[in-house]
Amino acid sequence: MAGKRKIITQSVIAFGLVVLAAFVMGGVLGYLEARGDDVTSSPAALWAAGGFAVVTMLISLWVGFKWMSSIDEAAQEAHKWAWFWGGSGGMAVGGVLVIMASLPQAAAISIPAWYSERTDPAAYAATGAFAMLILMLIGYGLAWAWWWWARR
Repeated sequence: MAGKRKIITQSVIAFGLVVLAAFVMGGVLGYLEARGDDVTSSPAALWAAGGFAVVTMLISLWVGFKWMSSIDEAAQEAHKWAWFWGGSGGMAVGGVLVIMASLPQAAAISIPAWYSERTDPAAYAATGAFAMLILMLIGYGLAWAWWWWARR
């Protein structure tokens, strides 16, 4: 029970750090806006958002490491197996879509803009990366359930 309490405490601290980073980023962007900068096109806003993303990802990795080292060997193996097979399977599905998108016939397909009606290459790259991540997570979830179902 002490191990679970420790990971919960660390997770709450990590969440607090993410919230703190969000407030700092909001303060920076608010300052830039009050100063008269256009935060939607300001390089400083881009760096503030990038800094927030770096802090958030580092905290997420730290919590994931702490959590993974606190669970038993069977649960660790389930997650490793599910990520390898499920994540790889989801990425393979995404890979098929990437190959199909590279064909000339794909130029006729209209992909909706997910980022503020943006249709620039960076927005489409972010959309593709997000879609690939979703496919990998779906594969992970299915493989994880399969692993536990097979060993029940």
